[in-house]
Amino acid sequence: MKRAFVMFLAALMLMSAVSAVAEEELRGYEKGEGYQYVHFGEYPYERKGGVQPVLWRVLEVKDGRMLLLTEYIIDAQQVIFETDKKVIEKRTYRRIKTYEESDLYTWMNTEALDTLLGDSPMRQALIEEEGGGKFFIMTDEQFLTTEYGFSADRWDEQITRQASVTPYAKARGVYESGENGKASYWVNAVKGEDDYKFQLMGYNGHMSWGAYTRVNVGIRPSVRLDLSLLEVTGGTGTKKDPFVISYAGTAAQEAVE
Repeated sequence: MKRAFVMFLAALMLMSAVSAVAEEELRGYEKGEGYQYVHFGEYPYERKGGVQPVLWRVLEVKDGRMLLLTEYIIDAQQVIFETDKKVIEKRTYRRIKTYEESDLYTWMNTEALDTLLGDSPMRQALIEEEGGGKFFIMTDEQFLTTEYGFSADRWDEQITRQASVTPYAKARGVYESGENGKASYWVNAVKGEDDYKFQLMGYNGHMSWGAYTRVNVGIRPSVRLDLSLLEVTGGTGTKKDPFVISYAGTAAQEAVE
């Protein structure tokens, strides 16, 4: 009994140490310092589907949790899946009240998430985002948060919210502007339950609206991670040398057993 209690305390100390190391090294956006970057999961990157580690910028590290946003637009998908041209032209496709009712939400939290992490134990570190799931697109409010390094102005040209597109996403149909080489991506907001539009980030960083069935708007996902289950195992946190984060939950579980 005493041995079991000692092992339990050891497990708690190990988990605390992992979290402490992660939070000590990792930070969110800081004015004057910019972002830190991490590699997390894998996703098609090359035009023909070749896979690479996904590059994320760290927006926030708080209360043992880390909010990440992909540096690039990594895919393309409709909000409501529809291929019938007549239905699209007449806008007779179904309406939604929230993002959770969309086909995009389901796809992000099933097929896309499976592509990102497969059966990796890193899935255990994912934290459910209210209204978004475990693999989500951020809201307009989040993209207006200056603490994340964004402009609080939703209009005009906003460099802080502009994003480039991967070769894979471009091949999937994302429109890349000839003006600045950037592209549009979806933002979590429904214009109205009787309307047919969903919010998007324009290629120049301003917020706009687009029909649910558009096929040339990109996906720039986010995840929120539980740092108590992670550890930094490599990298320096720069864009060229991002932190490598690994799952540490197994070690803690073994200590308990």
